Amino acid sequence: MFRDDTLNNVLGALEGKDLMCAIKDMENYLAAHPHQINSDRLFAIKTDYQMMIDYWRKGYKDPELPQLYHKLLHRMYVLYANVMTNARVLQSPLMASLFMKAHLSPRDWSVQVVREQLEKFVSDIALLELEPQHTVKERRKAMHQQHTQLMTELFAHILTADLWTDGQGESIEQLLLSPTVDSADQQLIVSAITLASMNCYDMVKFRTLIHVYQQSTDEYVRQRALFGWVFSLDNELEEFLFPEMRTLVEQTVQNPNCMKELIELQEQFFYCLSADEDRNTIEKEIMPELLKNQQKMQHRDEQEQDEENILNDILHPDAEEQEFEKLENTFHRMIDMQKQGSDVYFGGFSQMKRYPFFNEISNWFTPFFTDHPGVAHTWDKYGNVKFLSSILEFGPFCNSDKYSFLLAFETVLNGIPENVRQMLDRGEAVMYQKLGTEEMSTPAYIRRIYLQDMFRFFRLNPLRNEFKNVFEKDSFQSMFITRTAFDNTDIQAHFKEVVAFLIKRNQKNYAKDLLANWFEEKYHDYDYYMLKGYLGDNVEDSYRKALELNPQSERALLGLARIWFKHMDYEKALDAYNQLLEMNADKKSYQLNKAICLTNLCRFEEAEQILFRLNFEDADNLHVVRVLAWALTGDGKYEQAGRLYDQLLAQENPEDSDSINYGFYLWFTGKIDDAANCFRSYVTNAKPKDERWATLHSIIYKESDLLEMKGVTDREIQMMIDWVDVYNA
Repeated sequence: MFRDDTLNNVLGALEGKDLMCAIKDMENYLAAHPHQINSDRLFAIKTDYQMMIDYWRKGYKDPELPQLYHKLLHRMYVLYANVMTNARVLQSPLMASLFMKAHLSPRDWSVQVVREQLEKFVSDIALLELEPQHTVKERRKAMHQQHTQLMTELFAHILTADLWTDGQGESIEQLLLSPTVDSADQQLIVSAITLASMNCYDMVKFRTLIHVYQQSTDEYVRQRALFGWVFSLDNELEEFLFPEMRTLVEQTVQNPNCMKELIELQEQFFYCLSADEDRNTIEKEIMPELLKNQQKMQHRDEQEQDEENILNDILHPDAEEQEFEKLENTFHRMIDMQKQGSDVYFGGFSQMKRYPFFNEISNWFTPFFTDHPGVAHTWDKYGNVKFLSSILEFGPFCNSDKYSFLLAFETVLNGIPENVRQMLDRGEAVMYQKLGTEEMSTPAYIRRIYLQDMFRFFRLNPLRNEFKNVFEKDSFQSMFITRTAFDNTDIQAHFKEVVAFLIKRNQKNYAKDLLANWFEEKYHDYDYYMLKGYLGDNVEDSYRKALELNPQSERALLGLARIWFKHMDYEKALDAYNQLLEMNADKKSYQLNKAICLTNLCRFEEAEQILFRLNFEDADNLHVVRVLAWALTGDGKYEQAGRLYDQLLAQENPEDSDSINYGFYLWFTGKIDDAANCFRSYVTNAKPKDERWATLHSIIYKESDLLEMKGVTDREIQMMIDWVDVYNA
């Protein structure tokens, strides 16, 4: 994206409300890049400011002075923005080509003329129904060709034009709300406004987008406008130059539906950011399993019914059904990801954006329609294939991917076996989840599809760097609900939903960043402190406060029990587990953890009472066996403990803790060399060895109280460590 240090200095001065500094920096820029009109505008601003200073010097006390100064700042920002836009056009081949496309066109770009052309297109298409059938097809093609050219040039014009005047904004707003203009055209115009506004903030464009979001009855237009105004928000300019931005946002979010959509948009945005991780899951876990099961099924079908297969069918009559079930479950795993919001098709379609169709920037944002001149020829050829028409009508794909699929279909079709092609033609082969019309018309679905269109542009378009990329993985930019424009709203009351969502998506860093922005104390409720404790922020204090707000909360008390146990404060942990058992006496994990606390406090007999009962109820529970063996070891009941260690160490992959505990058992029973070998084996298998060695030291010293109880002196402890160390392999 284009940057210029001098122009950046102008913007910095404006954000600091330093008009004279901004004027001087702009003078420096225009001295190096002469432009008569811009120089005249700058001179007018400077002259008006000098007049203000002269009146002030003469002792005039003008009550309107703050407002006048703000207007001069605003005029200076408009000049800066227009200069920046022009500089970007001059420096960027892409922007220059878009500028030339719009300005070399003989069209009149006044809003009234554009609106008349858009409305005429709608009426002309409607009148086609009255024409003879043999002329309709060619007339329709010609009309769409001309109209697509108009929209392409209009898109380019919006991207490269100066900031809008208030009058332009009001006229565009009416155009976007008009029922006589085609929805697809309105959607494309909103996308152009969005890209332009994200690149260079324009208060009039922002106002237009937010008004369209508030007033439009077309959900497709509304959801694009929502994305547009949200990602046009600018913290610095809102605070210092455009307070109207915050006022408009505060008015808008008073609608509960708007707040709901903002939170949904934030979560859907993170689904897009996770597209690479989801692609890895599909490529490394789901697709190999799908292919493996599919091949097994195919191989089974191709096998002759020999004696071995007949015998297998008799012995394992459910095998084929189980294979079908496996295949279906694997497929549904991907479908479930897609339903939850994951961009599961990004990986596959990312390789299909190299067609000339995508060289035109507006095509990345054009709603899918088969009359588009870029795909109409392919549709004429293959539109009767039911599989294709079904995918394009009911498939859960964004507009960009539908264009990709249609363009690639001929290549795909040529590589498909004839029998499969016949199935496709009949609509029998479907490897995606069909969506109903009702689901596809929901705001959440429409918004998700548009997000995916935007995401593909910013990830795959070779010229994406010419635009401000809102999909960069940056916590400040990605977490738009923390923008200052929302500060005086109730949005923080909904932060817990997003934090919980991020935790489920394994995005804990983003969750912590959002938690740090949860600064309003009036929203610090029980959930806030629970999430704070879960994310490791001042854990003990957080769980305590949560428990104060909800004294009957098992989760808060359990959080405290775990943190006390982790800090080896076993008395407090034991007290917490006793309270938890009063709340839920049958909870086996509470009983087991209580027993562990008791063993760590060397209260072995009390622990054994609990552990023997748990072991009787579930003899195969190795967690119980492990703790019981240690309790018996501490209590000196070595014969019973030895039998349990035999059970634990007979497992295919014994736990490290079992080997260590067995080493202590051997030590206490006088088998010093065997104990040393056990400890030595633990260190030998270490990866990395140094870390395991340090851990062994800490483990042995951690049990110093028990060792002392068993009569093992400090000198003997050191001798054991030295003996393991010297002869360690």
